[in-house]
Order: sequence, then C-alpha cells, then structure tokens
Amino acid sequence: MPHGMFFAINKPDQSNKRLKMTRYLFIFLILFIPFISCEKNSTDNLPDEPVPIELTATQQELVEADNTFSFDIFRLMMQDNEDVENIMISPLSISYALSMTLNGANGATRDSMMKALRYYNIDIEDINNSYKDLTDKLIDIDERVVMEIANSVWVEKRLRVKQAFIDMLKEYFDAEAYDFSVSDPGMVEIINKWIEDNTHGKIKDMIDELPNDIAMLLINAIYFNGKWKYEFDTDKTNEMSFYTETGNQVTVPMMNQELTARLSLMSDLILLELPYGQGNYVMDVLLPLDNNTCSDIVRLLNNENWNNWMNYMHDTNVDLYMPRFKYEFKTELKDILTSMGMGIAFAPEIADFSNISEQDLFISKVLHQTFIETNEEGTEAAAATVVMIEFTSTQPADPFMIKLDRPFLYLIRETSTNAIAFMGKTGNPSVQE
Repeated sequence: MPHGMFFAINKPDQSNKRLKMTRYLFIFLILFIPFISCEKNSTDNLPDEPVPIELTATQQELVEADNTFSFDIFRLMMQDNEDVENIMISPLSISYALSMTLNGANGATRDSMMKALRYYNIDIEDINNSYKDLTDKLIDIDERVVMEIANSVWVEKRLRVKQAFIDMLKEYFDAEAYDFSVSDPGMVEIINKWIEDNTHGKIKDMIDELPNDIAMLLINAIYFNGKWKYEFDTDKTNEMSFYTETGNQVTVPMMNQELTARLSLMSDLILLELPYGQGNYVMDVLLPLDNNTCSDIVRLLNNENWNNWMNYMHDTNVDLYMPRFKYEFKTELKDILTSMGMGIAFAPEIADFSNISEQDLFISKVLHQTFIETNEEGTEAAAATVVMIEFTSTQPADPFMIKLDRPFLYLIRETSTNAIAFMGKTGNPSVQE
C-alpha cells in the first residue's frame, strides 16, 4: 500500500512492525486539563509536565459545548470544501467572536445563536465569566508556549450603541473599543493592521471592503507559537513521497524521530498526541486506517467518541515520520452557521440585536482566516474571525427564502380560536394516492 505518513509502533509483545498508511488528518485542539493550577514558575524552574487547570462545573460544561461546536463546524466545513486539500479552522476564535456577538442578541435571535454554539444548558452570565477566567489560564499556563488572544469592537459613528454592551465586552472579553467612520478611506487598512499585529503578521488583508451600511465589527485574533517538547532533528528530514486521497504522489520534506508518545490504536484510525512545551498544549494527529478517508473519520467526531479514544491513550514507542507543512485557509461562515441553527441572526427583517442598539441590525458576514506552519521546531498558528453587523436598510431587503424542498408538516386552523381542523405531513409530493 502506498504511504504518505506512517508510524512504526514498538509493542512489548510484538515484533517491530511498520504500518504504512495513505492519508493523515490533524486537528489542532486546545486541551483543558481539569485539575488544580499551580503558581507560575520562574524561567529557571519551569515545569516539565502539564500544569493542570481546575475547571468549575460550569466551565466543564462550556468546554464540552465548545468541543461539540468544534466537531460539528469542522464536519460541515469538510463537507463544504470536499475539493480543498488543506483546511484549518480555529473553533476557539469563532466561539470568541460569536460569544461576544451573542451578548448583543435578544429573544429568538439569542436562542438561535445559543443553539448554533451548542450552549444548551449554560446562561449568558456563566458563558461570559467562563471565557474571562479561561482566557487568563490559556495564556499563562505554559511559559514555553506563546498563546495570545485579542478581541476588539469597532463602532461606526452612526450607531447609537448601548454603553452597557461595550462595558460588557471590555470586562469579560478584554475587548479594545474603537470608533470609526465608513467614509474614512483608510479604515480597511487600519482594521486589517489590527488583525495583522495581533497575529504577528500571519493574517493579512483579511477584510477587502466595508459595506456602506456597516454598523459594527466584532473581531477575535489568536496567535500560537509552540516548540515541540521533543523536537525533530533537521538532519533526519528527507524528501519522501506523500500520497493524496485522489491518488496523486507528491514529494515533501518528511521529518523523522523516535519517541515515546501517547497513542490510541483502533480499527478505524490511529490517534497520536504530540506535546508542546511542558505538555499542556498538544497536537493530536488522527490517521485513518484501511480504506477510511479523512471525511470518514470526521463523521465519527463527537464528544462521546473523543472521550473514548482519549481513554485508550497509552505511552508507546513510536518511529514517527511526519511532513513539514505550511498553508493558509480563508472562508465565510454564513452558510455553515445558518445550517447550524442561527439563520435568524443573518435575516435583516427578523434579527434582534437590541442589546447592542435600538437601531435595527443584523449579521451580514462572518469571515474566518487561519495560518499554520509546522516544522522540526514546533508549530506557529494564527486565526482571526470578523463578525460584520450592518444596519437594516430602509430599502426593501431581499426576501427571506423558504423552500419546501424536503418533507414538511402542516396544520390548517382557525386563527381566532386556534381550532385545528387538519394536520399532516408531506413526505413525497410526487405520490398522488
């Protein structure tokens, strides 16, 4: 079988056996470790093992909700980009930007956003407090790893914004607040410069233009730079073949090292954990086995399966061959977020953002852009998410399209009494019996 990335796994009860595989998938995850956190060590006495983070019950619920959101949105992203070979998103960045926006939503709009973010049993106050606490811990937990999280809100001068909303963003999300005018020809450059500065130059020219009816932008930026706990020796990097899912053979720089790593070996996939710094941050590599594809494995991603796979993790001697890689990914999230349940937030005539302003507002776009480079030393990654909020135009908006192109239910009732005369389900209009 052709191979693109493989492990040689040394087991005590088996002879050394090289497993050759055709494809690989990695997911860059932030792991929250639910134990007590220690005081910060000096640079002369840094820990060599993960420093556990204590989570409250509410924070644990938030992490589980965020993981569910991560798996769901990545699955949809894969489905929408079947022909794209390299994909990376930052669910954490998206969650930050949307959670800030969530505070401005009201009524059914807030409910729909809570559903999309998978915040089923968490109220908004707990969400805000948890993000505030977790942000500090994520940034400070490992002095060998650079983890930076920045938020900002940009208010167009025509918007009569409620001060309570701005105060909330500053208190819980440490957001920087800026006023601007859409008529200023330099505003796109200024906003892009903020994003570029807060991603160490890795996310550039994210915004092409500002719509005339722009009212507000809510922006999150994340930057990560982690050195491997066990770095690869550059002298062991050689040009090797990598086989894509379409069967193409390409030559790539393949890194190599032998190490003891945590690993789960299952019938469908191998799950390998590669630590950065002291081990609080890791890269989890999921390698499909047999005839499975990355899409097959993504369909299995949910909290239950993930926790089961984690439970099977054990230390194993591994001869690891891993390609260097570097790429960017840019996307617009409106369609995916609509399919996840928050379509009402994008509907000009229906959206309710009255916690931001009494003026009528709606989300017009959610932009997302990422960067990653992984080499012998470690990984540098960055992401930014921009939520664009516009004024509802005084001109007639495009109609809210409803297409009954799949099975639906219906009732026929008298409105003053609500008496229901008929109820039915139409599952196949082509059948007339």
